[in-house]
Amino acid sequence: MTGTVKCWSCGAEAPGGELCPECGRLQPFPAGTDHWAVLGLERRLGLDRGDLERRFHELNRRFHPDYFRLRSPEEQAISLEDSAAVNTAYRALREPLARVEYLLEREGLGLGGAGQGQPPADLFEEIMEVQEARQELATAGPDQAPALRARLEAARTELDGRRFRTETRLTDLFPRWDAAPEAERRPMLMAMRDQLATRAYLKTVLRDLNAALDRTE
Repeated sequence: MTGTVKCWSCGAEAPGGELCPECGRLQPFPAGTDHWAVLGLERRLGLDRGDLERRFHELNRRFHPDYFRLRSPEEQAISLEDSAAVNTAYRALREPLARVEYLLEREGLGLGGAGQGQPPADLFEEIMEVQEARQELATAGPDQAPALRARLEAARTELDGRRFRTETRLTDLFPRWDAAPEAERRPMLMAMRDQLATRAYLKTVLRDLNAALDRTE
């Protein structure tokens, strides 16, 4: 799944991340290998967590530097490089939302700062009201503060529920994307990107809201 490389030791064609069939030297992964391929997986959003962990531990053992301590410095360096690639791949794929963020980056649709500068259209008025109440709370007197706090705590509950529903809508798209033909996948990625942008904005608002409530306790 990882493709082949030209063996750095004997020049034969060899599978990436494996031992060269001609000279038995460990090979690096080919440049640009994605995280799924590093772990020997198809590129899918729906992954079995147990299978993922089994592959991670198996590959960690295979590339462990202790197995290569009597080999050449070149091979020792490759074992470290391959081991780092496995760790990075596992961290990126083990959580569903990190997984889709990585997929979007691979497809040139990374979120970056998008979605965090302006509130989503359907949340605009609600978010503006929360921001105003948050600013009022910072300077409110004893008579006004309790009502403002209660209002902001209710808003926090509502926004956290929206965040949860956004994440659910996002992960509900995973099996559809996995089963879709290639021609239908791009629009689904755009839909996932929109959900991620909304989630990112909600997380920012909730962070600021929590900080405001903590400061005025």
